[in-house]
Amino acid sequence: MLWALVIVAAPHQPVWAVAVATLCVVASVQYSWGLKISYRGFQEVFLIGLGVGWVLAPYGLLTGELNGFVVVQALLFGFGPMLFGLYSNTNDADGDRAAGRITVAALVPRRLNATFIIAATAAESLLITGSTLAGISPWWFPVVLAPVFLMRVAQLVIGFVMGDILRARRLAIHTHRVTVVILIAANLLAPLLLGAAV
Repeated sequence: MLWALVIVAAPHQPVWAVAVATLCVVASVQYSWGLKISYRGFQEVFLIGLGVGWVLAPYGLLTGELNGFVVVQALLFGFGPMLFGLYSNTNDADGDRAAGRITVAALVPRRLNATFIIAATAAESLLITGSTLAGISPWWFPVVLAPVFLMRVAQLVIGFVMGDILRARRLAIHTHRVTVVILIAANLLAPLLLGAAV
């Protein structure tokens, strides 16, 4: 109901943004009950996709447009819940397997699961640096996100060198929050302090 009011009150109603908002609303309440999406497989894709949708839909409703840098930031936002979800799934692998919940951690050996998490973490870093090198994101993007790089490395060390998955998960949650704060601050301040287009 509230999302319907948001769409009606929004300055723009592009079809894609309305569709993304609708999909997010419907899918988000089917995660653990109803359709039980989290039990059907591709849970990791769902988590990143939902995060992307929750950024793109409001942006589209506010501006009526979309650009590459916004998509990069939406993907970065989506990586947050996916990555801390991967640590949760690692901790819960035995229970998920017994309950028939399909996750990467429940399906593959521990070492392969660790490799998957390392690859997902590297993909996030590649998104940040690669989008800048490709001219999609401004030069300051990887600079301001340097703390996120360091926190992601710390997560991997804590989780897979020290073997403390739950502590790594807790840090991953904090990393996501730090990422959001940095993105908000950078987008607000960049035009004023750096003369960069956002």
